[in-house]
Amino acid sequence: MCLWWSCSRVDHKYSRLNRAIFLGATFLALFLIAGARIIQYIELGNDLRARSKFRMELDAFMARNGVNRELRSSAAVASRANAVSQSASRLVLSCRALLGTPLTMRETQTERECSPPIFHSPESEIDKLFSNIREAALNGIWMDRNVSSDPNWTFGQAFFFAGTLISTVGYGRVSPRTEHGKLFTILYCVIGIPLTLALLSAIVARMREPSHKLRGLLNQKLGHLFTVNHIQLIHVGTVLAALLIFVFAIPAWIFSSIETEWTYLDAFYYCFVSLTTIGLGDFEPGDDPDQSFRGLYKIAATVYLMAGLCCMMLFLATLYDVPQFNLTAFFVKNDEEMRINEEDGKYGTLESNSAENGFYAH
Repeated sequence: MCLWWSCSRVDHKYSRLNRAIFLGATFLALFLIAGARIIQYIELGNDLRARSKFRMELDAFMARNGVNRELRSSAAVASRANAVSQSASRLVLSCRALLGTPLTMRETQTERECSPPIFHSPESEIDKLFSNIREAALNGIWMDRNVSSDPNWTFGQAFFFAGTLISTVGYGRVSPRTEHGKLFTILYCVIGIPLTLALLSAIVARMREPSHKLRGLLNQKLGHLFTVNHIQLIHVGTVLAALLIFVFAIPAWIFSSIETEWTYLDAFYYCFVSLTTIGLGDFEPGDDPDQSFRGLYKIAATVYLMAGLCCMMLFLATLYDVPQFNLTAFFVKNDEEMRINEEDGKYGTLESNSAENGFYAH
């Protein structure tokens, strides 16, 4: 049976490269699964305890301030309890904003609609509430409609977290809080980042074969009309157009269709920030707790990141093939230029020394 990585029609060099890529991709997938399971095992217990503690502290605060008694007294004062709940939500949002934790569009709307806080509690009670909210926000916990968010360390989220680590995107929306989790993250990156870069480089080397065939086709069809430099520019433009369409435009449309709170510009912005490995973290797919198939969606987003990074690296390699765009040439000289400069310097020094010693003076 002729498999895609060993087919006789493929050159022996590329056949070996295909096999290496297949084995590397398989190992990387297992590496991601193992990393997701380990970080989930380390962090999930702490995350659940933090959520339980926050829920208990909030319930205790509500009880101390008579919110529960008001809820049982009459329907007339139930609106005040709702206002208190909205005020608590606003405090959570305000605290997250002060901490630099990004707000979703739904939370931003909630912040606008919430009425001002109406607590009549001692100052120490308010300070304690803010302290609890701050601790919860640092652990990625927040309130939405008086319901706490889902755990941070589901398998899908852990898989996505592992993918952002080894791809160096690193959004920062979810991060380890335990000492063991932080230590594991360091070790995981030390192993995973070089492995990922090596695999992506091998994939790009394989992808350059069809790119070179495209350039040869352009030479055949347009060689009588344009110079070699112009053909190179057309080739770069073609690769750039394909990148914009298939890596940015279409995925942005898909993300904006799935993420109901994202505009198309938000989704395109997310794709650009992610694939340039900036990773600001203000947008993250699957952040909505009501998202259907969140785990599968997170895994698909991780695959998109890896594939998109390969395409970005292919475009940069194609761009650097054009001498005018190869900025490295301005800073790093090739071996031939260095040899010529060394020989010129050596002969210039000999000539100068000979003149000084009077060998050519008569």
